[in-house]
Amino acid sequence: MALKLRYIEDNYYEVEDWFVEKLREYPRLIGFEIAKQVEYSWDTLPEKYGWTQRVGGVCTRTEEPFFFEVEYLNQPDEAPVFLDVEAIEVDDYLDYIIENKILKSNNNESEIRTTDSTESN
Repeated sequence: MALKLRYIEDNYYEVEDWFVEKLREYPRLIGFEIAKQVEYSWDTLPEKYGWTQRVGGVCTRTEEPFFFEVEYLNQPDEAPVFLDVEAIEVDDYLDYIIENKILKSNNNESEIRTTDSTESN
């Protein structure tokens, strides 16, 4: 199992080679968006000892939204490890929303900040 460490300040997460290969299978814009959402959310994902977990995400930078799920392992006192990414249907993504298991999207928050700052002027 070859892992790549991604350091962010004094914290880090690990990425399985399979995860990177799967990202490369998608169009570049989608792969970058998934990677950005993982980087933006990795430190807020729930921990669970001994079991992998899944979260949903959506890429809205394409003509049609692209829905996906990310499988990861996040155990207490260990760096999270991202294992796999798969395309899913919108219904599955909606289930993740209901369960509050979705990746944060930096795009949405920056759009909200832009709107808020515009309204205050």
